[in-house]
Formats: sequence, structure tokens, C-alpha cells
Amino acid sequence: MSHTCRSLIIHCMDFRFIRQLTDYFAKAGHLGNADFVGWAGAGKAFLDPAGRDFVMHQVELSKQLHNIDEVHVVNHLDCGAYGGSKAFPDQTVERAKHLADLKAVRQTIQQRFPHLEVFGYLASLSGDAVTVEKLTL
Repeated sequence: MSHTCRSLIIHCMDFRFIRQLTDYFAKAGHLGNADFVGWAGAGKAFLDPAGRDFVMHQVELSKQLHNIDEVHVVNHLDCGAYGGSKAFPDQTVERAKHLADLKAVRQTIQQRFPHLEVFGYLASLSGDAVTVEKLTL
């Protein structure tokens, strides 16, 4: 294998988060050594039968082509793929949904790729400021 990287970082395609997520993972030491991909809903696609094959194939390709050891999945509050914050009665329920989904994403990935470590994050936007929180899955 001519080139390898340690991580696959999966994020929502929402443009408002890209720069800050890039900065966050660069400071964590992952960015220069990672595949960085995004699609609507990030982790949500792993739980949707219509998207699961596509996203699992992306994990498989990252493993085959770049020999990754870990996957980082970043969901965010007020995500349009989830219906936005208005789809939840309050932020506590919205956060709980993302946490539950990210736990299910970890399980889904590890069923097929048991050797991969999977980490979950929840990002939020306030004005132009983005906060990224690493979750315990």
C-alpha cells in the first residue's frame, strides 16, 4: 500500500461546519492523517436502509485503500437531515437522539469491521462559533 492514514472522519455536508471541524481535527492530530468525507446527516445514513450500503462502502474503501484504524463520526444539532431542531421538543431530546444514533452507528460499523475503533461527536453552531463535543459511546 503506497499511502495510508489512521482515520476516517465522517461529517455532515453542512458548509457551516467544515472550517471549524477541519480546525478541530487538525488540533487533535487527525487531519493530516485522515480521510475526510461528508454527506447529509453524517451518522444518520448508517441507520437508513437507503443509504447504509453507500456509507458502509465508503468505510470499506477507506480501510482497503488507506488502512484506517478508526472512524470518527460527527453529527450536529439542528441538522436538516434530521428535520432540524424543530423536529424535537427540546435540545435534551435532540441530543439524546444523536447520542443513541451514534451508538447505533458504532455498533453497525463494528459488526462489519470489528477491528475499527469508532468515535462519536456532536457539533453545535451558535452564530459563527462551532462547538464540537466528543461523546462517550
